[in-house]
Amino acid sequence: MTPAKAKRGARGAAGADLLFEIGVEELPASYVPPALEQLERDARTGLKELRLAHGEVRTYGTPRRLALVVGGLAARQSDREAEVLGPAARAAWDAAGQPTRALLGFCQGKGVNVSDVRRVQTPKGEYVAVTVRDIGRPALEVLPGWLADLAAGLAFPKTMRWLADETRFARPVRWLVALLGHEVVPVRAFGLEAGRASRGHRFLAGGPVEIPDAAGYLAALERVKVITDHRARRERIRRELDRAAKSAGGVVREDEELVDLNTFMVEWPAAFVGSFDARFHQLPNEIIITALREHQSFFAVLSGAGLGDAAIQDQFIAVRNGDQRNLDGVRRGNEDVLTARLEDAEFYWRTDLEKSPAEQVEALAGVVWMEGLGSLRDKANRLVQLGGWLAERLAPPQRPAVERAALLCKTDLLSEMIGSGKEYASLQGVIGGYYAKHAREPHEVCRAITEHYHPRGAKGALPGSDAAAILALADRLDLVAGAFVAGRIPSGSEDPYGVRRAGNGVVRILIEQRRRLDLRDASMQATAPFFAANADLPQAEIVRRLGEFWRGRVEAALEERGVAYDVREAALDARPMPDGDRPRRPGWIDPADCLERARVLASFRADRRFEPLAVLFKRVGNILKAATEPMPDALEPERLAEPAERELLAALERARGATDPLWKRHAYGDILPALLETEAPIHAFFEQVLVNTDDMPTRLNRLRLLSEVRDLFLRGWDLSKVVVEGEKDRG
Repeated sequence: MTPAKAKRGARGAAGADLLFEIGVEELPASYVPPALEQLERDARTGLKELRLAHGEVRTYGTPRRLALVVGGLAARQSDREAEVLGPAARAAWDAAGQPTRALLGFCQGKGVNVSDVRRVQTPKGEYVAVTVRDIGRPALEVLPGWLADLAAGLAFPKTMRWLADETRFARPVRWLVALLGHEVVPVRAFGLEAGRASRGHRFLAGGPVEIPDAAGYLAALERVKVITDHRARRERIRRELDRAAKSAGGVVREDEELVDLNTFMVEWPAAFVGSFDARFHQLPNEIIITALREHQSFFAVLSGAGLGDAAIQDQFIAVRNGDQRNLDGVRRGNEDVLTARLEDAEFYWRTDLEKSPAEQVEALAGVVWMEGLGSLRDKANRLVQLGGWLAERLAPPQRPAVERAALLCKTDLLSEMIGSGKEYASLQGVIGGYYAKHAREPHEVCRAITEHYHPRGAKGALPGSDAAAILALADRLDLVAGAFVAGRIPSGSEDPYGVRRAGNGVVRILIEQRRRLDLRDASMQATAPFFAANADLPQAEIVRRLGEFWRGRVEAALEERGVAYDVREAALDARPMPDGDRPRRPGWIDPADCLERARVLASFRADRRFEPLAVLFKRVGNILKAATEPMPDALEPERLAEPAERELLAALERARGATDPLWKRHAYGDILPALLETEAPIHAFFEQVLVNTDDMPTRLNRLRLLSEVRDLFLRGWDLSKVVVEGEKDRG
């Protein structure tokens, strides 16, 4: 059967609002935003499939409810007509012209008469067809089953069972509200019948609350101390934080993530100020902030705007789910819990300071880094070697600092703060930097240790010094190389070792800090210790796959920065030759250099000479690709007898002379104009010279000439990858 040709009717004008609320036991804060996104997305898709016209679709969420509100939902589905194919015409009637059983069965199944059938021509021959009219049903008939499926289809990181059947949800569902306007939609799900009774705040409003109609949902719940709209609740938290900070004589430490977290932890937010013992200021600010933030979801208070974490006060702001009742008891309880956390941190800190990072280095041998790839001590050795190699290329004066930091940077993994105090694991590197500072290591070494995990996320801060950036690169390059050697290559959405994240961090550092590094050479250096330790490794295959990985990371970075796909390809497939007069082997990838060349190329696409030159370059490439004869090692200028080929050689030499110093300075914006000047000589060459002449020495010499023309461009761009409008006609 061919796909139906649908024609939608005009029935189903906008009607009442739809409300669907799923009431639950308290959800983890991190579960709510993704569930609301899915609820909205699935609702839009489902309503389209149901043929129910509607207005705005909005979702609302608190720890105890997920809600969907659809404005102006049509009272009934739109009608639909569809042409449906039946059996082939030759099988629909017998020799006497009577309908066969095949035709009668088809008509019966579609609810039509034989007289309604018509013949139609299809690519497979003549068939019978009929127009089937699907009359739209009332919304109240189709919504119950759809809403039940919508709720059951919500996905969560973890689910649980609480009924005798196999029903699962993030937390037990305790009530359902489903209203179309003021009418109840009879949804049955999770062993419950939907009604109009919701629940107010667990502590501030007892018992159920009747929702009069869908349009009055938010107002009805606000009367029982529930701000259902999380957007409004977030703004209220911001106001509460500012009010509380002002009363404490300071300002809130900005933390949008923490605001979001608190938004989905409460239904009626109220902020209050608490305090902790001033003796804890002996701890680094990061430890105090982590104790406040990670464990209790509290906000730090700074002594003045713009002074940073160094101005942290011995006060905090918490957001409670309630009002001012019993506030003193709540404050004392939170202060007691925070004090216990800080006392643990104080113990870890004092214990760790008894040994310097240098005294911990040999103990790294007792910790496995990656199964089959040695210990953290082995990793430290590799980081020293790789860090030194990188420093020589990126910042030679920093080599001593990089190598010292590389030796010490993983010792904080053995500390009580990180190793035993799991709640402070997010401070890896930061704690190591403090311990190195306490041991009087040089400032650059301490900073490199502190920042070598930067960037910690897609938008995280980059390392702030040369030594830190080099160590960050070395750490990630070693991780990627080790993962590929061990066969732990990311695939699909699976990436348990964070290999893609590490690769993206390398590319970000190189691009955003404009550090030039050949990732192929760096990968060879990073894998060398593994290959030396195990000669049986499939080295060629590992290096090939590493090249593909880095190309993919750089290509994604260029795409994020708005570089068109064909320009990306042209820049990525270049073959620069910084160390001689011949192009380097394929696989060379320098992210910062690649982005620069791509942007220059994109800026020249509007030049009138660019398009014909790109077409000519493709032609050069096609001729050289088709040539089967061995290419001569050098051009023989005396064999160039035709004026056009001599002029092309002269143009080539002029371009070389003009661009050689520019290539060394990476002055790509000045290089392309000089290369564009070769368009006319190349064009004349093809117009006036027969490349594939019967005289073999002449043919090979002309191919050699074209090869040198191609190689000059390939130092920066493979123009054969550029898509040119109308190039087929010109070819």
